[in-house]
Amino acid sequence: MMIAMNRTTIMVFLLMGASVPSAHAGGMSNELLTSSAWCTFTYNKTTGYSHTKRTQFFANGSYGTGSRGEGYSSGGGGSMASQRNSTGGGAWKVERGELLMSQGGGRLERVGTVLKRNNNGYPVIVADGVEYSQCR
Repeated sequence: MMIAMNRTTIMVFLLMGASVPSAHAGGMSNELLTSSAWCTFTYNKTTGYSHTKRTQFFANGSYGTGSRGEGYSSGGGGSMASQRNSTGGGAWKVERGELLMSQGGGRLERVGTVLKRNNNGYPVIVADGVEYSQCR
């Protein structure tokens, strides 16, 4: 069964206490980006490789990133653990709700962003297809 959603239907759901998931293209603001560091985590259960990235936006228009990847594998030839750390940064600004960033001293370029909310109402930024949540 398919229900057509219109503004009235959504208002009724909201009045009944239901939550309607939302996502807004762009939706970036200086206040949102500088309110917290933003983190992402991925894990590949096949390879056992994990990757964590943390990005901090500063009010002066600069940002910094730190990232760590770790893996472990074992087999007939023995075991191997690996770890990789990296840092970076550059400049950023928001124009009309869109995020622009540069790496190092490069040119500012638009980052495709969507602002969503998780089930607890906290913001989630999807930047070029990667989800970032406020670091805890």
